[in-house]
Amino acid sequence: MRFLYIISISMLLIGCSTNNDKTSFSFKNPSSSYITKEKDLSLFVTTDWHYLDESLTDNGKAFQQYLESGDGKQLQDMDVILDTFAFEVKVAKPDIVIISGDLTNNGEKSSHEAVAKRLTSLENSGTSVYVIPGNHDINNPWARKFNETEQVKVETITANEFSSIYQAFGYQEAISIDPSSLSYLAAPSEYVWLLMLDTNHYKNNKNKGFPELNGSLSTNTIDWIKACYAYAKENNAQIIPVMHHNLAEHNEAFNDGYTIDNKKQVTKLFQRYATPLVLSGHIHAQNIHKTKEIYDIATSGLSVYPQQYGVINYSATTKNLNYETKKLDVASWAKRNKKKEKNLLQFDSYSASYFGEFAYHLAYNSLKGTSLSNKQKEELANEMIVLNQRFFSGSEHLNQSDLLLDQRVKEWEQIKDTFLYRYMHSIQTDSNQLDNKLLIHFQRN
Repeated sequence: MRFLYIISISMLLIGCSTNNDKTSFSFKNPSSSYITKEKDLSLFVTTDWHYLDESLTDNGKAFQQYLESGDGKQLQDMDVILDTFAFEVKVAKPDIVIISGDLTNNGEKSSHEAVAKRLTSLENSGTSVYVIPGNHDINNPWARKFNETEQVKVETITANEFSSIYQAFGYQEAISIDPSSLSYLAAPSEYVWLLMLDTNHYKNNKNKGFPELNGSLSTNTIDWIKACYAYAKENNAQIIPVMHHNLAEHNEAFNDGYTIDNKKQVTKLFQRYATPLVLSGHIHAQNIHKTKEIYDIATSGLSVYPQQYGVINYSATTKNLNYETKKLDVASWAKRNKKKEKNLLQFDSYSASYFGEFAYHLAYNSLKGTSLSNKQKEELANEMIVLNQRFFSGSEHLNQSDLLLDQRVKEWEQIKDTFLYRYMHSIQTDSNQLDNKLLIHFQRN
């Protein structure tokens, strides 16, 4: 069976089937070394690192052009960002760190190997790490090295290589691995289990010449998921699904390729098993959306402003699960390590400004060809900075008081058919205030 080679043949495997699925899947007995149901559980949730190994860039012209043509990811700062994250993990000592895909910039093999070294260090500090791939991580034709004025193709990795490189970060501990994908089931605690789902389409990337944005769960994987829920029920455990793609539509202006293709089918599947929440990434923005009684928590990409991650605390006494975001304190890390660079010592303002420039130019350039005056274009582009920052940080509810977009009827009418209008308006009218905090009861029904 595909991907099962990383499981020791000495494991005790149990056949499991459901009434709706005649296929048997293999399950390992949950380890007696897991965190018992009487103990609380702490988890850090992070996603979309887009790490580029430092050996793949000389910070020359080609790399600078690549950054300028991007979407605001701070690839040049990721070593510092990840050093800070590692420090905060070692101080807080969470039981678990979850990374929901796009660990690398474009699936470069050396980037994956560098990330794995970092994860080894995290686990050596006493925290268990669980990863799944994102749409950028496997069979990526865009894997590149930046050398002076040129982009040079470098080696990417296959699905088998992904599970091999990251076998110590989920696959080795898995109590079941999907024969059809890189999905796996892990039981880090007696009561809380993690269903790590590979939703990515990467088999045809090389033929297409680009990493496919869309994602879905195949029929075979869904059958395996049903068996996982049945096995969890036998063990009186509750499952948290984790996937790269979103279950919900977090923004009405752009969700194609971000929301899982078969979202209705998958939502019904999770609803059937009374799944209270799903953890996702991909969209890079912080957003919590409830659909069919299921909360989809899309955690911010760590590679973009405001560099935050999710913190989950589960209480064994109340069976309540509390989620909230935490912003990386890069400035404190820099001071502690006696760094002198101004950008590091004033990282929050530097990151906000860096991200804001991309939003401004995106907005201003999209207004070319309209009859708006330069002053009107500048005003709208400046408001795009604020809206974009708030969407990515999960603070859209602030938009109601200090932005006057709805009062600028004439300006809006001229751009009403543009993506810029749809995007800005969707953020400005989003009054959801749950994007950075959520408290739910995590009791199996």
